[in-house]
Amino acid sequence: MISVIVPVYKVEKYLRRCVDSILSQTYSDFELLLVDDGSPDGCPGICDEYAESDPRVRVIHKPNGGLISARNAGILAAKGDYVCIVDSDDWALENMLEFIHETVAQSPEPLDMVLFAANNVYEDHLEDTVNNVPDGFYDREKLEKEVFPFLLTDMRKGFHPGVIQAHTWDKAFRRELLVEHYTREERIRVFTDVPMTYECLLHCQNVYICNEKLYMYNKTNEDSIRAKSRDNLLTKSFQYLIEYMREHLSGLGPTIDRQLNEYAAMLIIRTGKWRACTEPSLQDAMKHMKEGLDESEMLSYVTVNGLQWKPGAVILLLKLRLYYPAILLCAARVRQQVKPQKQLEGASHTLKSNYEK
Repeated sequence: MISVIVPVYKVEKYLRRCVDSILSQTYSDFELLLVDDGSPDGCPGICDEYAESDPRVRVIHKPNGGLISARNAGILAAKGDYVCIVDSDDWALENMLEFIHETVAQSPEPLDMVLFAANNVYEDHLEDTVNNVPDGFYDREKLEKEVFPFLLTDMRKGFHPGVIQAHTWDKAFRRELLVEHYTREERIRVFTDVPMTYECLLHCQNVYICNEKLYMYNKTNEDSIRAKSRDNLLTKSFQYLIEYMREHLSGLGPTIDRQLNEYAAMLIIRTGKWRACTEPSLQDAMKHMKEGLDESEMLSYVTVNGLQWKPGAVILLLKLRLYYPAILLCAARVRQQVKPQKQLEGASHTLKSNYEK
């Protein structure tokens, strides 16, 4: 019924907890595919150990190729009707697979995807990560009306991410859907879940969306790919991501092309915001922003037309290579040695007036 794919790379500290959480599920009709992506630690041996002790476990050993490469190896080897993808430093609640099975079995129509929610696990607390749409069954007509217009970005709330979380680990995919729409571009190393999740959703006929928290998302692993991903912002990998999304998502809905433009702008602006708040100085932030934009050519994928005034102003300033005011506008908060808040507000008002003109 269900194939669970776990890409494995340098997670010796967390791997047993992850695998044990899957093997102890209340629903047992599944296979577990452990994809060893050339891990240099003890993970390959741990994977083989589980395969020897439980017939539901299969191991794929492959040379290191990155997360998308490992995930794709699992997708192509999977035999289940539905596929779940679990990060090897996270873990599943014991009823996750049973919930998926029951949801599929009780659905009035065959489901292409089941979407649920998760807990973000920090050292001292938990936080929800949920979908921002009402729970329930969505056919194609309802998806096109209530989800797809706000899938990548949701401008009803300002310059805001879309209503559906892009993660792959809080979803179950019909295997045939994945085989048609898994991400072929394995050079993407940041936001690796985004293209596959959204491409699959845009080809769905029926899905079930809810905010049942069934997954534990480990936010304490500082060695993980996601913890390091910010160091790779606006690199060539970003360019591969946007190019792939433009090729495979463009035209799939009446507002998708606009959302793709907004999404690319959002990635650039969030990078600037992060740089301004974390770099040792504003000069360092501007230097790294410039280097990233030059390497990735991201600005060539964004047009100012149609953007709200503030993000539009940031993109315009960057296109004019005016990094200082662009960085200031990106910052959610600015260190005291950069500019006082009132000066920022004044500069923002002036830029708005000029941009509107």
